Amino acid sequence: MDWLLNHPQVLFLIVIAVVAMLQKLKQAHSQDAAGRGPATSQEDEERTRRIQEEIRRRIRERRGLAPAAPPPRAGDHPVFPPAPPMIEEVRPVVVPPPLPVEDVTATAGLAAEYERQQKMLQQLQAIKAARQTSTSVAPAAAAAAPAAAPVAVGHFVADLRNPAGLRRAIVLREILGPPVGLR
Repeated sequence: MDWLLNHPQVLFLIVIAVVAMLQKLKQAHSQDAAGRGPATSQEDEERTRRIQEEIRRRIRERRGLAPAAPPPRAGDHPVFPPAPPMIEEVRPVVVPPPLPVEDVTATAGLAAEYERQQKMLQQLQAIKAARQTSTSVAPAAAAAAPAAAPVAVGHFVADLRNPAGLRRAIVLREILGPPVGLR
């Protein structure tokens, strides 16, 4: 007895086995009392056979191999809801021909708009050309320009001693500094 108490895992397995056997006995007893023995399996087989027949009949109807079944009688309950209608053919989409394009200069209002757009396009091209020439000259001018004057450090220290200046510096660091996720 001491050995059994010193090994609780063995005791646990024995209890589980006894409970499982009791459950099986109770289940067998309840089936005998209800009168459901072999009749249940025969009913299941008959139900399965009827469902399979219904599926095969619907497949034949959809393929066009068998005529449609007569409507069900009042006492019959269909196993499945009626099937949705099948798409029989794919109809091509008819695209109407494009409308004829009218000449832009056909009306005076459209002609004026067209001329205005042409002038704007010429101005844009002139601005692009001027920008390219100014960017090619700018690097040479930048090299010739003197270096920026050093900033006085004392000015920043005085701003940081002021509470409003310190607050402004913190806000500027949050805005202009690296994102929080990259710190």
